[in-house]
Amino acid sequence: VAEYTGQTAGKTRKKVEEAKGGVLFIDEAYRLTKAEDAKDYGAEAVEELMRDLDTGDPLVILAGYPAEMQRFLKANEGLARRLQLSFEFPNYSCAEIVKIFEGKVQRSGFQLGPDVSLTRLAEDLERLTTPSWRGQRN
Repeated sequence: VAEYTGQTAGKTRKKVEEAKGGVLFIDEAYRLTKAEDAKDYGAEAVEELMRDLDTGDPLVILAGYPAEMQRFLKANEGLARRLQLSFEFPNYSCAEIVKIFEGKVQRSGFQLGPDVSLTRLAEDLERLTTPSWRGQRN
């Protein structure tokens, strides 16, 4: 999204062309339709993206939280019609988060101390955080 009206379509087109033959991944895509922003140029980006959604080149992946993505898709009638597939991935469990942590520790060349219990870490994560807090970090 550009700074001034009229610049967004060109910038978006450039990114689409760069991604031809591959994938264009847009994380937090719902931010393109923030209606409360007086300088909302995201709609211009969405219109430009829609020109290529029917072709499949590039493959466009729009990612974001489920509720926000539903709002995003409802903001433009043609958008939802052009997107053929939708996936919702569940949040990681506390045990899975701890396994990911363990892998990152090992790949970084560190070792957990002998008294560290992965089961205890998962239990503490469950006890000391909320599902909403964990979901925002998944």
